[in-house]
Amino acid sequence: MAPDPRNPILRFMVYAHVLLALGAAAQVHWIGEQWFGKADWRMPASAFFATFACYGLLRLVRSREKGLKHVPLFTWYNAHLKAMMIAVGASMVLAIAVLGPEAWGTITRTWPVILPAFLYVVPLRRNDGRLLGLRRIPALKSFLVAWVWAAGTVLLAAEEVDGMAWLLVMVFFCFYLAIAIAFDLRDAQMDPPGLRTMPQLFGPKAAKAIAVLFLTPMVWLLVVQNALDISGDYDGSLLPLVGLGLALLIIIRSSPQRGWLHWLLLDACIGLLPLLAWVSGGL
Repeated sequence: MAPDPRNPILRFMVYAHVLLALGAAAQVHWIGEQWFGKADWRMPASAFFATFACYGLLRLVRSREKGLKHVPLFTWYNAHLKAMMIAVGASMVLAIAVLGPEAWGTITRTWPVILPAFLYVVPLRRNDGRLLGLRRIPALKSFLVAWVWAAGTVLLAAEEVDGMAWLLVMVFFCFYLAIAIAFDLRDAQMDPPGLRTMPQLFGPKAAKAIAVLFLTPMVWLLVVQNALDISGDYDGSLLPLVGLGLALLIIIRSSPQRGWLHWLLLDACIGLLPLLAWVSGGL
C-alpha cells in the first residue's frame, strides 16, 4: 500500500473527508439545478457541513476502539482529538444555521436521512460494554451508506418530495452503492467478519462486478436526460458519463492494497459528475 500523505494540509483533506464534503455540496447543487430548477446556495452549504460533521463524528467514535488505534486514519484523529471535536461541533451547528428560515422544513423533509445516519454514526453502548448500532447489523453497512447519501442529496435539493425526487433517490442510491461496495474492499482488513459486507459474502471479484452493475441506472438517467435535451426540455450533456467511466475504472482496480490516492480519486468521482455537467453547460 502506498504511504499516507505527508503534507499536513493534504493529510487533513484526506482524513477529514473535505473532498467528500465538497462532492456532497456539488451533488446537491447539481440535482437542484438540473432536475428541480433551483439554485439555492444554502442547501449545498448545509450538505458540506453535514457531511464533514457526520464523517468526522464517525471517525471520532471509532478512534476509541482498541482494535483500530494502530490504523493511520484513527491515529491522526487521536492526535488531533480536540481540534476535530471543535470542527465537528461547529459543522453541526453551521449545517443547520446556514439554512436560515428553511431549517425546520428541511429537517422535517430529511428525517428519513437524519435518523439512520445518527444511529449509524453514534451506536449505543450496553452495560456490558458492547456497542449496538445500525452498522453492526450484518449486510447493512453499504446499503445504509448509499441510502443516506442518495436520500440526503436529493431531499436537500428538492423543495417537495414527489415522484421525481424518489426516482432520483433510487438512481443515486445505486450510484452510491457501487462506490460503497468499493470502499468495503478497502475496509476488508478492518471490518469484522460479522458485518457480512459484499466482499466478505461474495469475494472481491464478484463484489466489484455487482458494483459495476449498480452504475447502470445512472448511465440510463444521463442518456435519457441527453435525449430530452434534444427536444429542449433539459439542458443536459453526456459529458458526466466520463466521470462514471472513471468511477468504473477505479472500482475495477480497487483492492485493500490500494493507497490513499486511489480512494481519494474515488471520493472525487462524486463531485466530478456535477463538475463535468457545469463544464458542458449543463448547470
